[in-house]
Amino acid sequence: MPKKETKILVLTLLWINILSIGFFVSLLYFTNNLVKESINTEGIIRVELKKEDIKSFMRDDLAQGKIYQEKLTNYIVQSEGTVDFIKILEQLVLNSGLKSDIKNVSNKSFSVGDTIGMEYLSVGIDVTGEWKNIQFFIKSLENYPLKIDITKLSLSKFSDYIVKGKNIPIWSGDIEFTVIKIKDTK
Repeated sequence: MPKKETKILVLTLLWINILSIGFFVSLLYFTNNLVKESINTEGIIRVELKKEDIKSFMRDDLAQGKIYQEKLTNYIVQSEGTVDFIKILEQLVLNSGLKSDIKNVSNKSFSVGDTIGMEYLSVGIDVTGEWKNIQFFIKSLENYPLKIDITKLSLSKFSDYIVKGKNIPIWSGDIEFTVIKIKDTK
């Protein structure tokens, strides 16, 4: 029969093992919860970082869009800018050494323009002068920073003048074109 001291030692070791196993299970449960919590926190942090990346991308995209919008408005007659455009057109004619008569100026809608607040400004102009001046005016129109589409161009010899023994033919031109314009606010 085992001695009393041996029994006490065995029971003490048994209790120590039971407590150790209990402590180990508690520690395992606690670390498992910490791991789950850190995984959740990592997921939340990743989502927040992606949100910040998206916000940064959107800010950059908006800034880039604003730059493109400013560039685009350089190709369009501004709202309430018809009179200013006609004055510029008349100055182009004068700089080309021509005489002109603006026949018509009208606004025309186009299908896409209605949804984005744009319309065509249609202009018809008669010019008279030397051939080289008419060519210069047409090139000036084509190279003008606004998006100008010449829809009709008719040229004919108008008359001849003799200056200092030289024959100078005078030409007339009928030019119609459109330019995109932001609709006037009413």
